[in-house]
Amino acid sequence: MHFSKCKQAIILPLVAMLITTTILGILLGQDRYAYSQSPETNSTANATGSGVDLIDIHPSPSDVKAGSNFELLATVVNNLPDTIMLPAGRCDSPLTAFFMRNVIIRQDQFQSCTATSSPFELNPGEEVTVAGPVPGTLYQAIKAGETPATATVYYLTENGQPGNVTKRFAFTIS
Repeated sequence: MHFSKCKQAIILPLVAMLITTTILGILLGQDRYAYSQSPETNSTANATGSGVDLIDIHPSPSDVKAGSNFELLATVVNNLPDTIMLPAGRCDSPLTAFFMRNVIIRQDQFQSCTATSSPFELNPGEEVTVAGPVPGTLYQAIKAGETPATATVYYLTENGQPGNVTKRFAFTIS
């Protein structure tokens, strides 16, 4: 497998997603509610097997208080027969989330990152915990209560095909 080509295949979609998010943030204002995500589960993982799974999705810190910023942690499980690649490093995250209520997603103009890292290989049967969002994006709790959300992890298959898996989860903001 040629890692340079795979690295480009991971970096380019992430850069496009970051640019799109930045443009939408500017057009819609600094703060925006993330109500537009459909609660339906979506996966482009291998339909014939159990594919890639996303488990144990939770905020960090675990006791999120209204007015505070937080990140998400989730475990990615590779149930495919092939290796998958995840964006990795201080400046990359394969994990994003959309919140149905009680949270805003903000762009932090003072927090940016320019370093690139090689993708992380996750072999068949292995799992890894990932954190999100990417640098420059903040999840901020604005109201106490039960908070339904969806988390999505993006990856590349061994043959360079992009994939993702989305799971619903909920947590309580105090």
